[in-house]
Amino acid sequence: MRLDCHIHSSIADCGRTDIVSNMKAGGFDGGIIFSQSPSRGVFDSPAAEARIDAVLKICDGHKYLFPFFFIDPTEPDALEQVELAGRKGILGFKVICSSHFPCDERALPVYHKIAELNKPLMFHSGILYDGRNASGNYNRPCNFEGLLSIDGLRFSLAHVSWPWTDECIAVYGKFNNALSHSKDGKPAGEMFIDLTPGTPRPYRKPMYDMLLFSGYSVKHNLIYGIDSSTGPYSSEYAKDTLDYDESIFDGYYASGGIFGHKLDEDFKEHLYYLNVLRFIGLPENY
Repeated sequence: MRLDCHIHSSIADCGRTDIVSNMKAGGFDGGIIFSQSPSRGVFDSPAAEARIDAVLKICDGHKYLFPFFFIDPTEPDALEQVELAGRKGILGFKVICSSHFPCDERALPVYHKIAELNKPLMFHSGILYDGRNASGNYNRPCNFEGLLSIDGLRFSLAHVSWPWTDECIAVYGKFNNALSHSKDGKPAGEMFIDLTPGTPRPYRKPMYDMLLFSGYSVKHNLIYGIDSSTGPYSSEYAKDTLDYDESIFDGYYASGGIFGHKLDEDFKEHLYYLNVLRFIGLPENY
């Protein structure tokens, strides 16, 4: 079983009938589907409820398609959007910081509400290909340290924050350490690393080397994605990306593992399936 944790969608994809078959052809059995993006000050986008309803319709009837709402946490009604999404059955949230820092004071109450609802939050992290908008500095991993103030938030940083992969791994180490420190009996937030490319091929294996040689416990906190879309889902790109990374993992396994991480079937089951379920908040036997 493999789940793709990083799939974009649009309202226009509601009528597509090839999403699951294309995913299976690419090597995946399901995954996390983001709703259409909010405007983020760049373009006009449909209202929040329309975007929520569309992604719910895309996922309806498919056990392994999980609807996430793509939200701008700086919008004046963002808290109301979170509450609406929760009532309607959205399982998690997606944020891209195009023109604000992750821990902007307008966004923090939104993250607190998401944590209260026990929903996960997926962030873009790293360089952002958004035309001529100078947005990279907003998405550096250290800018997410402020999430330490939010009790119990499960969040992920996508693309291993390329090109700041070292910084991403260091920030993961800090959050991993913070898990053992509660505040007033409340648990710290937990960070996941989304391995979705971003990282160009020449940098892919060095990134894995650094991540797996770091000495941090990562087996239960890595999730895997492709960064395709539902309109259409590119099975060829998914299979090519998966085959490339599998060749790296197979090389590690042949050499006996890395720093206690034996990249065997159990490790892969966590990477491709169990960690995504835990991130969403679903049981292992789902």
